[in-house]
Formats: sequence, structure tokens, C-alpha cells
Amino acid sequence: MSATNRTAMSFYSEHCSYLPAMLGWFFFSACLSIYNKKVFGDTHYAFPYPLFLTSIHFMIQWTVSVIITDCFPQTFGREVVVSLSWKDFLYISIPCGLVTCLDIGLSNLALVRITLTFYTMVKASTPIFVLICAFLFGLEKVSWRLILVVIIISLGEFLTVCGESVDFSMVGFLLVLGASFFSGLRWTLVQLLLNKLVPRLPTAFSVMRVLSPSMVFFMVMLSVFIEQPQRNLFDQIAAADDPWYSTLKELILSDEMWITMGLGVGGGFLAVCMVFCEFWLIMRASAVVLMMGGVLKEMFTIFLGVSFFGDSLNLINMLGCTTVFSGVLLYKAMHYLQNKEMKLKYEEELI
Repeated sequence: MSATNRTAMSFYSEHCSYLPAMLGWFFFSACLSIYNKKVFGDTHYAFPYPLFLTSIHFMIQWTVSVIITDCFPQTFGREVVVSLSWKDFLYISIPCGLVTCLDIGLSNLALVRITLTFYTMVKASTPIFVLICAFLFGLEKVSWRLILVVIIISLGEFLTVCGESVDFSMVGFLLVLGASFFSGLRWTLVQLLLNKLVPRLPTAFSVMRVLSPSMVFFMVMLSVFIEQPQRNLFDQIAAADDPWYSTLKELILSDEMWITMGLGVGGGFLAVCMVFCEFWLIMRASAVVLMMGGVLKEMFTIFLGVSFFGDSLNLINMLGCTTVFSGVLLYKAMHYLQNKEMKLKYEEELI
């Protein structure tokens, strides 16, 4: 190998090795955003049971995580998962699965009513709730810097909402705001509980295998109580002249059922690919890469909303969006510098 090739390989390994996963994260996240808005949006396909369809996505994630960890136990951490006691398994799976279910479920319900652009801008407020939850759980100390970040992001959210006055949906806004809260609680709770495990779950698929059963259960329960898909099934059976088993057979073999299953499998596949790329970056890339990548991904999603769905942006929207992203960047930069400072202090104590 020539010196030029060695230099190029060295540069790639040091600075660009994360690019395939980053591009995959952008691509699958974009596909999933378009998919969710197209399928759930009331001005598009308007699928009547978004929570039930999301439970199928979770079932696909559970199935994939079990298959991969069983086929490659050493690589993906099957032994750590099966060594968990039922107490430890339920202690992690139930609370983390519940808040994950509420985060994603409310997000998909919000997309029924609001634009993808507005959804992305409001969901960018998640760091506020991460900070609040971190304060409550004792993971962060209150400081004027963090309070400044909360004020900046809150101001940006206020401007974003003001700019959405024409097509503003209060229900959609409250749903995505609730999703942002549960997203902040989700990441704080996952970090708090998973860090207590000895040994830790080593890969994204091992974490997915632990959390997915509760996610499926809680999402199905939410769908049953809120959307009540079972009522539609029972009404069709009751209205039919044929015996109930003949009507049920017709429903199972109907185009609607196969379309639902196809949408579920397709969305589940996109979600698995996105989560895999995301966790690969978390394990391999630096905090700065993740910080910039996360903001760029959200900006790319807004670009898709404007170009693909024709979402409108006005001056107030853009000012609010810029303010929110400035606050998010400030928060992530402060978090990175704080972790770096703590690491240097720890190394000095060892010396």
C-alpha cells in the first residue's frame, strides 16, 4: 500500500468512519418521518389506529432484537440479557418501556394534527425536560448556565408557537409537548436504570430486547382504551349475516388487513434500522459528532417538511427555530465540556 493510500485510510478511520452510520441515521430517520406523516396525517392516508400500528412496529423491533441476539450471542449481548433476574428485568423494562411507549405514541398522535415542521421544532424542546428530569433525579445540579439554556429554548418554543397561528392546533401542540416531556424522562430514566446494571447491556439490540416487551404491552393497552380497534372488529362481526368465524376469516384475508400488516412491517423495519445507526454512533462517535449530527438531523427533517409536504415557514417560525437550535447546541456543548472537565479531573486524581 502506497503512502498516499495509507494517509487516506488513516484520515478516514480518524475522521470519517462514522459517516456511513451518520448517513444511515439521517436516511432512515427521514424515511420514518415521511412514513409517519404520510400514514398518520389527517390530510394524507389518515390511518385510523396509529397507536395499534405503532404496537406492530414495536413487535417487529422485539422480534428482530431476539433473532439477532440469539444468532450472534457473543456480539450482541444475549448472555447478559438472559442472566437478568425477573426482578431486574421488570425493574428496567416496565418503567422504561412505559415512558418510551408514551413518547412515541404521543408523537404519532401529534403528527395526525400538526405539520412535520412544527412537530420537529416543538420536539426539539426535549433538552428542557431532560434537564428538569435530571434535576429531579439528582443527575444534574442546578446552575445559572443550565437555567439560561432552559430560558433560551423556552423563548424559541414561544416564538415557534406564535408563528404557527394560522394552522395552529392546540391538541397537536399539547400532544407533541407531552411527547417531549416523556422523551426527556425516557432518556433520563434509561440512563439511570441501565447504569445500575452489572454487567451493563452492551448493545442496542440487547437494550431493545429488554424494553420491547413492555413497549408492546403498553402500546396495545393504549390502543385498546383510546382507539378501540376491537370495537370496529366486533361491530363488523355483529353486523354480518354469516357466522362470526366466516366474517373473521374475511377480515383476515381482506386487503385492509394486509395493508395494515405491510405498513406495520415497513415502519418497524425503518425504526430498527434508525435505532441501530443511532446506537452505533452513540457507542463509536464522539460527543461533538453526536451533538452536530442531532441538530443537523432535525434541520434536515424541517427541510423535508417544507419541500416534501409544503409546510410553510414565516419569519417568526424561523427565528423561533433558530433560537431553539441555538439553545440545544449550547446545552450539548456545555454538557460535552463538563464531561471533558470531569474526565480530566479524574485522570489528575489517578496520577
